Amino acid sequence: MSKNHLIAFGKLCSLVVIATGGLMFASCAKDGFDDESFDSSVKNSQLATPTADNITVTASADGKTQTFSWPVVHGAGGYLVSLYNTEEMDDPIVRDTLVDGCSVTLPREEDLNYQFTIQTKGRSNLNNNDAGETVAYLFTTFSPSLATIPAGSDLYQWFAENPVPDSEETIYYDLEAGGQYTLSKSVDFNTHAVVLRTASKNDWATVTPADGAALEYCGSFGLKYLIIDGSLTDNPLLAFSANPPESIFDASHNNHNQITRPTSIQKCSFIHVQGMILYDNKVKYCLKDFVMDDCTIQLEPTDGMSNSSVFYVYDGGGFINDFTMTNTTVWNANANTFKYLIRYNNSGRCDRAGYTTNSINIKNCTMYNVVKTGQMCNHGGFDGQATSNYDVENNIFVDCGSHQVARRIVGRLSDAAKIVFNNNTYWFDGEANDQTGYDTGYILTTDPAFANAAEGNFTPSGSEQLSMKTGDPRWLPSAE
Repeated sequence: MSKNHLIAFGKLCSLVVIATGGLMFASCAKDGFDDESFDSSVKNSQLATPTADNITVTASADGKTQTFSWPVVHGAGGYLVSLYNTEEMDDPIVRDTLVDGCSVTLPREEDLNYQFTIQTKGRSNLNNNDAGETVAYLFTTFSPSLATIPAGSDLYQWFAENPVPDSEETIYYDLEAGGQYTLSKSVDFNTHAVVLRTASKNDWATVTPADGAALEYCGSFGLKYLIIDGSLTDNPLLAFSANPPESIFDASHNNHNQITRPTSIQKCSFIHVQGMILYDNKVKYCLKDFVMDDCTIQLEPTDGMSNSSVFYVYDGGGFINDFTMTNTTVWNANANTFKYLIRYNNSGRCDRAGYTTNSINIKNCTMYNVVKTGQMCNHGGFDGQATSNYDVENNIFVDCGSHQVARRIVGRLSDAAKIVFNNNTYWFDGEANDQTGYDTGYILTTDPAFANAAEGNFTPSGSEQLSMKTGDPRWLPSAE
């Protein structure tokens, strides 16, 4: 991010400055300055800086910017401000910017801990001196959490001692930056709306489940900024509740237990995954929305996974209505394999759970050696239905899905369905792989030529992949 000095001077009541990576708006309307003479009765004085208690910050409606305001200091010649991400204090977002007014609008990002600093500057023509102190105002754009779980905790024991309270709102639990956590037994959040996250975007906590332990749920559920280490178990890491309450049972729609609120997994890393990531616990569920964005998944399946899938909603008779994976890398790091990436019960389709359409959406993802001798998807209830929609774009598939990536994602074609395939790469055993009849969009034919796939480095060097910026964006060269 460019850290340009953005300076507002003179008699303008507002000034907008756009620089590389940021925006600044400084206002001096009704701030105590006289627009004609800037006269003040305060002269020959040592000025003070507004206290942190008197600084307010207000986010814009779209969340892209935030406005800082403070009371006027009479006799001031402006205010020197800086803005920092507290995890990157040596690289300010805005550095030593002089604001001729009592408010300034600066960039804002969700889930960051910020420090805003301000110092009152003097005015030489009034013989007023700079304030001797710079005041720091600390604040966060993380949604408020109910509790911070101490590093070193066993999550099963901690939640046994601190049950999730009843609430209509989403409840956030923070894990400490860089903390190590265990999960000795399964924790079932049931119908609560729960998000587990690290209170840092840069130093993620690690959760290591013991054999047989999973995070279970049948309400809204989210993970953010976490490493989930599957090295100790070949059982599922996430699962729907084994004993759902009667309140979500829907006899009118084919006896599905309905999870109508989304599952959202953002900016997480799943490592040493020996078994399933998601499992239905042999209960008939329909999950309306599953969303995974900006994640990495390192698969290391055991021999026992050769007939199973990474996302497995099959045994109970259910399915995921709308599955979306974006900006994510999935790779298989050993000689064993899953049979499927996604598998639903053959009876599962939208109308049987009360919906009008169902979908699978995979965009800007990189996949390597994923179900190389298996199938990308198995979902007989979706196949050939006019209500089954697919959006598969800008992906790189290398050694995936037995040469039949597009065919197995779609199942059977339907002219009435919305089926979009475009800008995908299919590379198998060292050559471009034909997907005729299923991917009717543009197909890239250059070798992605990953930097070091064996070591988990999927930086492409293929000319088309680079020019069209396909695959997981994390591997693309940064834009200058």
